[in-house]
Amino acid sequence: MKKLIIVVPAGQNNLSSVVGPYKFFIKANEYFKMRGLPRVFDVQLAGVNEKEELYDGLFSIKPHTCIRSIDKADFVIIPALAHHNLLEVVSINQELISWLKQQYSMGAELASICTGAFLLASTGLLDRKSCSTHWNAATLFRQSFPDGHLATVKILTNEQGVYTNGGAY
Repeated sequence: MKKLIIVVPAGQNNLSSVVGPYKFFIKANEYFKMRGLPRVFDVQLAGVNEKEELYDGLFSIKPHTCIRSIDKADFVIIPALAHHNLLEVVSINQELISWLKQQYSMGAELASICTGAFLLASTGLLDRKSCSTHWNAATLFRQSFPDGHLATVKILTNEQGVYTNGGAY
């Protein structure tokens, strides 16, 4: 079974890009179960903190576990970040950035959704690789990560087990 981790960074996240992939992979497991097959994914939300407040406390995410508790993942999804304060969210997630690098070095594949590419680029793993992010964040991304090859015309990129996309889904 593949250990699939959806990370919950500290700071403002896009709630739908956490919930959407979570529901998608849970449904995939249900599909396999209906067919009499074993689950394919062990899906967990893993956070830096025990709880993240979103939208001025209107919503909160309580991850299943902490990234410190996960020795090895097979696949990690980085959700979209709120469009304001992208670099601030990067600055408060240094522990997560280090953890992502460690997971990749142990063979995990990494995927970012939309502006989650800012966290992924902060690892250095997008240097000299084709990548995408939300078109509205392209200028800031190029300024912040000049070694990444931002391909704004691509919705999806895949290079050496590192995936990005240019929109929420």
